[in-house]
Amino acid sequence: MEEKGSIICIGQGVVRGFFLTLALLIIYAIVTYFLKSNPKIDSIYFVVITAFSVMYGSIYSVKKIQKRGWLIGLTVAIVYMLVVFLVSAVNGRGFDISSYGILRIALALFVGTLSGMLGINI
Repeated sequence: MEEKGSIICIGQGVVRGFFLTLALLIIYAIVTYFLKSNPKIDSIYFVVITAFSVMYGSIYSVKKIQKRGWLIGLTVAIVYMLVVFLVSAVNGRGFDISSYGILRIALALFVGTLSGMLGINI
């Protein structure tokens, strides 16, 4: 029964991370509607959004579960990135992973692991 609760908390963390992503993307869309957009800034902003969303989802899940912080954070990051890439594939981009994609995945896994350790200690 305990594992089922952990899976639900991980799922809630991922969903909360996606809602944060959605909110930050809407804010960015509004800003870029009025200001000129730069592709280099766009890619940096998307990496930052990914990091904040994984951090928020990981900390939320770990605070609920209260154990195995690094593992829960890593799991949230893996599930989050899998869903992001699946949505991208369905959206027509396919599974083309570039060096930017690998950087984004590595950063998400790193941030998820550290956020899990942070979440267990705060």
